[in-house]
Order: sequence, then structure tokens, then C-alpha cells
Amino acid sequence: MPPTIRELDKQRDRRAVEAIDTSFVTPTIYDLATTESSITLVERTLPTPLTKAYSIGEVFAGWARWDTGWVADDDGVRGFAAVGYEPWHARLNLWFLYIAPAHRRAGVGRALLARAEDHGRALGATHVWLETSNVNVPGISAYRRLGYELCGFDRLYYGDYMPGESAIYLAKSL
Repeated sequence: MPPTIRELDKQRDRRAVEAIDTSFVTPTIYDLATTESSITLVERTLPTPLTKAYSIGEVFAGWARWDTGWVADDDGVRGFAAVGYEPWHARLNLWFLYIAPAHRRAGVGRALLARAEDHGRALGATHVWLETSNVNVPGISAYRRLGYELCGFDRLYYGDYMPGESAIYLAKSL
């Protein structure tokens, strides 16, 4: 049975969203192999698995410019997605997608992305665009399974905030 997706109520759902465990473990990361005209993600096995958690507090930070969000709510918030529409280039920007660990690989992310993509189409978006880190191999794999393609990178994007990590950009036509 697909998860129940509903619009986010920022006041009512804030605590539940902030309680989502964003951590993941990966035995590999992606290194960027680039030439003047190509980008390739090269998976590299780490000596020990990496555990990483994103700061869920950023979801409600003043600088986060998303305007629409949804939660997967089946007797509790299981996942969250937030987007912002950029009309000047008809792009729906996926700001956040977090799924509670116990509900990953169970269709929650797929359902939240489907709702976001439908929303984008209704606004006239031609594509969905997102940014994630090269260490988020599980996330990148999920996005690729759902039709997202590599469209860019930025080795300097995170600076001192996430040293040694590169931003990976993925997009999907609507």
C-alpha cells in the first residue's frame, strides 16, 4: 500500500519533521572524474563505512527558500519533501527529501517525489533539479532509479561547511 502523502503544516508538523533521522551509512563514495567536456562519478570503496547525518534544522532555517512541502504520514511522519519553483527557467528545485531510516526503500521517497513532480507540472515546470553531496551514494542511487540524471557538480560549493565533499547536481525532465 502506498504511503499517505499530505501537505505539510509547518506549525503542526515541525517537531515531527525535525525528529526525522537523516543519517545514513555508506561503504562507498563518489569521486569526480572530469575532463573538459565530461563528468563521471567513480564509486570508491572506503576503508571503513562512512556514517553521515544532515542537519535537519536547516529545513526551517530562514535562508531555505522552499515554499511547498509534504509529509508521508501513516500514523506518524515517515518522510518529508520541500520544493521551490523558479519560474524564470521553469525549474522546480527540490530543497529537501528526508526519509526515516525504517521507511527507506519502502516507496516513501518515490511517493514524495511523485507528489513534488506533479506539483511542478501543475506550475509549468519543465524539470526538477536537486543538489546532494558526493558522499550520499544511497541518495544518488535512489534518485537515479527514479529517473534523475547527473547534470553538474561543484567541488567548492560546501567550502568549510562540509570539507572534502563536492556538490552533485541531478535533474529530471517533467
